[in-house]
Amino acid sequence: MKTLKQLFTAAILSATVLGCNPNPDIPKDECFTRKSTRPAWYNEHPMAGTEADFSVKTDAVRLHFYGWGLDEDSVITVKFPESTDKYNRAILTYRMGGWNEGPSDWDMTTMIMLKNPHDGKFYELVRAFTPYGGYFDINWEKLYYMDITEYLPMLNGEIELHIYYGGWDATDKKAHTVTLTFDFYEGEKEKNTIFYQNIYDSRASSNIGYRSWAYGVKGNDIEDIERLGLREVQLPKEVKSLLMKVSISGHGADRGVFPDRGTTGKGKRANNAAEFDENFYRVILNGEQKFEGYIFYENDSTYRQAGTYKLDRANWGPGLPLKVDWLEIHNLPKDGKLNIDFDLDRFNSKVNDLRGEGVANYIIEVDIFGYDK
Repeated sequence: MKTLKQLFTAAILSATVLGCNPNPDIPKDECFTRKSTRPAWYNEHPMAGTEADFSVKTDAVRLHFYGWGLDEDSVITVKFPESTDKYNRAILTYRMGGWNEGPSDWDMTTMIMLKNPHDGKFYELVRAFTPYGGYFDINWEKLYYMDITEYLPMLNGEIELHIYYGGWDATDKKAHTVTLTFDFYEGEKEKNTIFYQNIYDSRASSNIGYRSWAYGVKGNDIEDIERLGLREVQLPKEVKSLLMKVSISGHGADRGVFPDRGTTGKGKRANNAAEFDENFYRVILNGEQKFEGYIFYENDSTYRQAGTYKLDRANWGPGLPLKVDWLEIHNLPKDGKLNIDFDLDRFNSKVNDLRGEGVANYIIEVDIFGYDK
């Protein structure tokens, strides 16, 4: 019997054969959606050999538990150009490192949020996960590179970056650190980002702490309107296409049941959801399913470190950035009305308690960016 992963891979291959290769003519279906060719991150700088026209680097930030509340996050201020109109690409370098004697021991969630100077709202620039640091000393570092071009309209003037770290493993001798470098490049733009909107954000409305939403707890359905329910968006008439950023990471060790999986009619027992179990999300636009995404990441090629780093996880791995999905949405409704809904597989939590140890949960942020072409 084929696994969920095998079935999903077969579906992707079938879609490719039918025309979803990187450069097809875009079908005329309203809200046609496909996965972008943009990777979640680069292991080498994508603009290597080209000097940045603007560059700014932060100091190393020592990561430790700052507090539960959003107003307790660590805040750093970065000075950007007053206008970013002349830049056509922006690359963020995310450096993982250690403090004093080296990084601390555990794989913890790190979130970097940008406070938009135009409306005061927060957008997650990057989510990453610290490595099991026991093997590393102060000389250890790991660099990752992300394309953040769509955020250029927000990166002007003096900007606040808010940092969340979900662990208590920092000591006077060891702690994880993060250093950020922003590189901007001048050039003619193929299209302009003229619109952006946050669609879902568990960070701002968590029902269990840890910036996440519980999964499968009775009376707290993750599909409820305050979580992954329907969102109504009115697009400006100038917006011709969208890029959707889907950021989902699974956490918890819940041995609940997926009632719609399996062949016995009794469902399928979870493999410690939501951290170690695969799942799917479905993007529904104006009442029609337009995309199905896979919430899982294989860590068999992750670099050597301490701990269980080789175990596959729900879109992440120790010492790596989040596996983000970038989705293109074309042929937008002429009236600009876009209803967005996200569905996950049904799940019945065994823990079944918002404050219960190991309850399945997901950290979720979904944003859209609108282009003039």
